[in-house]
Amino acid sequence: MSLWWIDYTGVSGQFVAWVNFGTGVVNRHTTVLANITEISQPQGEPLDFPFIGAAVMTVHNIAPFDDGTVKLVVDTGWSSPVNIRLRFAID
Repeated sequence: MSLWWIDYTGVSGQFVAWVNFGTGVVNRHTTVLANITEISQPQGEPLDFPFIGAAVMTVHNIAPFDDGTVKLVVDTGWSSPVNIRLRFAID
């Protein structure tokens, strides 16, 4: 199993995310688990602080492909721009 993450800044609402892990990591038979959290950047700190805000965030669909990519439908649960982190466990 391997663990990965990717940050998205300034996203809102529902969107489709494509993540490329490479053909040596992902194919159509790979198990891909994902979670989502909002991240913040306190003054003078990096954008690296997870927190639970008012938005109810969800990952609706996950589909791995033989070319090493994964397609996800993500909903930030918020109409204004937010910063999120998607974390993946791949087996």
